[in-house]
Amino acid sequence: MNKDQRVLGIFIYTLVSLFLLFEMALQVSPSVMTQSLMYDFTIGAATLGVVVSFYYYSYTLMQIPVGLLYDRFSARWLITIAVFICSAGAFFFAFTHHLVWAAWGRFLMGIGSAFAFVGVLIVAARWFPPRHFAFLVGIAQFLAAIGALCGELPIAWLLDRVIWRVVMVLFGLIGLLLTVLCFMIVRDNPYDERHIPKRHDLFRELREIVRSSQTWWIAVYAFCGWGPMAVFAALWGVPYLRVRFDVPTTSAALAMALVWIGVGGMSPLLGWFSDKLGRRCLLLRLTSFIGLLCSLTLFYLPGITFVMAFPLLLGIGIASSGQILSFALVKDNNRPTVTGTAIGLNNMAVVAGGALFQPLVGFLLHIFWSGSSDFYGVPIYTVGNYHIGLTVVPACFFIGLIVSSFFIKETYCRSKYT
Repeated sequence: MNKDQRVLGIFIYTLVSLFLLFEMALQVSPSVMTQSLMYDFTIGAATLGVVVSFYYYSYTLMQIPVGLLYDRFSARWLITIAVFICSAGAFFFAFTHHLVWAAWGRFLMGIGSAFAFVGVLIVAARWFPPRHFAFLVGIAQFLAAIGALCGELPIAWLLDRVIWRVVMVLFGLIGLLLTVLCFMIVRDNPYDERHIPKRHDLFRELREIVRSSQTWWIAVYAFCGWGPMAVFAALWGVPYLRVRFDVPTTSAALAMALVWIGVGGMSPLLGWFSDKLGRRCLLLRLTSFIGLLCSLTLFYLPGITFVMAFPLLLGIGIASSGQILSFALVKDNNRPTVTGTAIGLNNMAVVAGGALFQPLVGFLLHIFWSGSSDFYGVPIYTVGNYHIGLTVVPACFFIGLIVSSFFIKETYCRSKYT
């Protein structure tokens, strides 16, 4: 690969990473809109959790098909179409006044977004040497965290000035711009050839992945590693901080930014350090322990103030960065011809936490709700309600610690097939 091809590869990787940034902003934006959405649609936490989680239903279901499609078709076309679908979903969500269509808008966003993270990994695998893969996964996670920050802090500021529907229209317009850029710039490989893979036995490859116990244990860790982000940072964290510490939404969103800074800042460092150290599982155990300690302290230690919560929120973000190593482990444990599908399975496990835990916490809030509402009829949930619902956060970190300690085998950063 010559210098021009390397520069083009960096540019394409950056552009596809911007798609990842965009879809993460879409994913977490409801976390600062909870009050507005419950008021506008006249719903409570349980219904809101279901509507918002439709994003994760489609995202999760699409992961295996996405991996298969990337293994067999043009990344350029797949990414371009996916960004357009995200944009269409944002417009649907912005203009509807019916819950069913709002859920359909979130469902469309999830379909398009399903191609983003896997797309970044595919571009990294095709355009860069294998020794840089874990680091590039970390960079992608960093950009995803920046996207999440853009979906919370700036959106909270905007919501003080415009209604949430205007914000979603802006998302749709940004998506249209990205669609055009991806179509014009993205290429499948350094040699500007159409991606035509060798013929494979699809069902044999799927059986190979499904029968790999290591792939499944890694997926369990990925599920638990990102579950706290999906349930806490992406939806219920901002309203929890607002109620727990009696602060405005903008202040809660600013504090929640520390979680995304933690995961974003640590992800590339963790990928780089893992490659240098030649170990994966040791770092999985360490991050899980940090997450367990920080989440238990934040939720259940009496006397925690708003300022004291800052390092704990940062620690939860740092802990969640451990899940990026699961993708490197998947790559180490599977043949190159099934990498896209195996990564898709792992990413499905990552986002399944949102599909399961977001509505679960909403239902728990509703079950233990006292029945009180504010002036606008929006349900009022207590700190105790949130502490019951958010028990899933330390539970996820605990399970991740057990799985990484006793079930995932160390690969020493080497592929089984080289």
